[in-house]
Amino acid sequence: MMIESETRDARHRLQTELRHANHYLTPALINLSLQDNQQAMHSLLLREAISSPLIQSISWDYQRQHVTGQDTDQERPGVPDWFSAILHLTEETSRQEVRLPNGDTGLLSIQTTVEGEKAHIWQKVMTQAKISLLIVVTIFFLLGLILRSNTRTMHRLAEATDKFKKGQHAVRMSVTGTAEARALANTFNAMASEVQALLLTLQRSQRENSEQLHFTWQLLNALPIPIFFQDQHGICQRINHAWEEMFGVSARDITGRTMPLLAVDAQGQAMVLAHDAADPLKLVMETRVQAAGKILDVLYFQASFTNVDGLTIGSIGALIDISERKQAQATLAAENERVETTLASIGDAVISTDVDGRILTLNRVAQQLCGWKRSEAHNHTLQEVFALSDGGHRARLAEFLGQISQREDILQSDTQVLISRSGQQFEIDYTAAPIRQKNGKVMGCVLVFRDVSEKRRLMQEISWRAGHDVLTGLENRNALAERFNTAIATAHAQQTWLAVCLIDLDHFQKINESHGQDFANKLLQQVARRLESNAGNEHHIARLGGDEFVILLQNQHDVAGVELNLALLLAELAQTYEIEQQSIKLSASIGVAIYPRDDINADTLLRCADQAMYQAKLKGRNQFHLFDAEHDQQLRTHHNQRARIRLALQQDEMRLYFQPKVNMRLGRIVGLEALLRWQHPDQGIIGPLHFLPLIEHTDLIIDVGDWVLQQAMEQLRSWTSTHPDWVISVNIAARHFQCMDFVERLSRILADYPDVRAERLEIEILESAAIQDIQHVREVMLACQKMGVSFALDDFGTGYSSLSYLKRLPANTLKIDQSFVRDMLADKDDLAVISAVIGLARAFNREVIAEGVESTEHGVALLHLGCELVQGYGVARPMPAAQINDWAKAYVIPGSWQQGKGLEWEGA
Repeated sequence: MMIESETRDARHRLQTELRHANHYLTPALINLSLQDNQQAMHSLLLREAISSPLIQSISWDYQRQHVTGQDTDQERPGVPDWFSAILHLTEETSRQEVRLPNGDTGLLSIQTTVEGEKAHIWQKVMTQAKISLLIVVTIFFLLGLILRSNTRTMHRLAEATDKFKKGQHAVRMSVTGTAEARALANTFNAMASEVQALLLTLQRSQRENSEQLHFTWQLLNALPIPIFFQDQHGICQRINHAWEEMFGVSARDITGRTMPLLAVDAQGQAMVLAHDAADPLKLVMETRVQAAGKILDVLYFQASFTNVDGLTIGSIGALIDISERKQAQATLAAENERVETTLASIGDAVISTDVDGRILTLNRVAQQLCGWKRSEAHNHTLQEVFALSDGGHRARLAEFLGQISQREDILQSDTQVLISRSGQQFEIDYTAAPIRQKNGKVMGCVLVFRDVSEKRRLMQEISWRAGHDVLTGLENRNALAERFNTAIATAHAQQTWLAVCLIDLDHFQKINESHGQDFANKLLQQVARRLESNAGNEHHIARLGGDEFVILLQNQHDVAGVELNLALLLAELAQTYEIEQQSIKLSASIGVAIYPRDDINADTLLRCADQAMYQAKLKGRNQFHLFDAEHDQQLRTHHNQRARIRLALQQDEMRLYFQPKVNMRLGRIVGLEALLRWQHPDQGIIGPLHFLPLIEHTDLIIDVGDWVLQQAMEQLRSWTSTHPDWVISVNIAARHFQCMDFVERLSRILADYPDVRAERLEIEILESAAIQDIQHVREVMLACQKMGVSFALDDFGTGYSSLSYLKRLPANTLKIDQSFVRDMLADKDDLAVISAVIGLARAFNREVIAEGVESTEHGVALLHLGCELVQGYGVARPMPAAQINDWAKAYVIPGSWQQGKGLEWEGA
């Protein structure tokens, strides 16, 4: 342990010396490199190498120049080679690239030496060994003195005992020597005196009463209890028939001889249960005896008997076989011990009572929660110790205990409040049940309960965070979905309008940059309070992220009413804000979509409001703009373009690109996402955003989706031999996924590729698409999962799915949208959203992957948050399938991802 500790300290000193040297030399070398002063650099490096006993050499390479400083005078200390081998202490080398102000790069290399550290450890070990040797010698010397004294005492005792055995009963030990020797001599002398006196008394008073002994002996022979008689010298006088049967001996073989030692217990001693001070020979004890080849547990009774003169002439002993009772007691004790140990080690609280409801036992957890010690609670009623705050539940528990002998069921209750003896309250779940013997007789009640206070608090916090924005306390995107659906249903039922208002603060980024993040956050909080004040209880408000908010104006009847509310809202937001003793003005742009005038879909309404908000920005900001559905429909629906897309699919102009996914922690490629591209004969490669929105609401999207699935399976087949574990994920549009025969279509495609495992295919669906008909979507997902296909919720966090929807959707993976990942290093709101999504994934036991990872720093940040799977330009751009194998062979994952260190991230 000492060597390991010193070795760790040595490694720490080496690493510390490397950091200090790098920190000290880097700025100095930069300045000297700019001056091209090699002599000064050499002196600097040599001085640093000589000054530190841990540094062997230092070199600086820049502009094809090489400068070295090496301590050549270091002596090799005399450390044995075998000792060096067990230290496992190796030299370390630091290489650090340094960016020079002129754009060049320099390389600072530092080579350490561990010889001095080895000598330091060797010196400490040798010093400790000398101290230990001195202690051992001292101990052995003292033990020798003690043993010599004890040997003399024992020799004197042996001589005295031998003489006593030979009849020299007057022999006594001299009281000399150590305190222990004197005590032993006094004890022996006292014992010798007592024995000598007893022998003389017995010799003077030994007589028998023959007739009484004969009668008594006939009586004792008739008893089934083994009995023996011995004289004052321990010589067996008689044994009865029961004794002969128990030990398998004849009275002739043992009478007249010294009674054998009966006790054979492991300690060589019997447990004395009773003793009479007036009669030293009278006792009751429990012991073990060997009888007829068996070891029996017995109760041994012994009492003295006297002659006609009242003098004790011997003792009578009797044995009662209690082996079966002892075995039962041992079994019961072992069972009780096992139960007690189990109850003490489990995390639940357990209380047991008798049939009258009085406390028998409490385990450790029950004592902590109830505030009663086991000794204090014993024989108290359960209602006194287990105090529930709810009177109704107290009555139910009392009724259950009162009828415990007749009850066949158990009593369960959730979310009760237990009041401890000190008044502290705990939220608990409990179960009460009768305790029955094998014959069915009720012996009492057992109550098992657990503290769920922290669990419920965490669940409430998780639930609140999942549905609310942490900064402002407003509802977030997830909670907005439920509000949206309810508001649409209400407007439909009441035949009123629902105005969806998307609010974006004007020039908020400039305020953030000029005043700082804390100032901007306080401004957002004040904006949220004004929005809440304006919305009141009738309308709903949510923060989407950044400086975007949504208000659902309900119970609207005409455009004029909507415009009046918006005008009042703009006026409220334009009032001066007082923050950190500064006054600031702020305006907002509002885009509005109206149900049912614009659309009946929550997601579409929000997109329409977003387009309208953009128009408000274009018109000069600080105003609102109502969405024009007719004009938008004209922009979106182009029949000729859709016809051209269909022709492209028929003429095999579509292509699949693949973007790799990696596990940063394990450092390996886990799969790829299939991304659609259009190889246009005139325009070249066209991204999906330029043509998929034109067909996403038509049946053409179904044909395109089937083609993508077939191509993905074909590619999986080609990679089976080289990459059998890669998984390809395919994005499926909402219309395609919700078509009635989607499962049959997918099943046919999978059947066409029997040599490709279905587990290698993953389907990605947008969370907003999943909640449109959640029951149907759930059924489709479960059917596909039975075939082996897995699912991912794409762009998670941008839709409106609630915790209840997430719980009902059996998705395997949550995919964090790149809009949050892209700015997570600078935007704390995006970072909070990502952390919440990762927390949700853990709570619901889902995998989580982040898209849009553009740098190594993004990966390090995500690793700190607990996300290991990523994809994005920081890993690789999408590429044709033909380039994947070469890329995979050449790809090297950043070392900081695998090690979880190497980069500093201020958000960590």
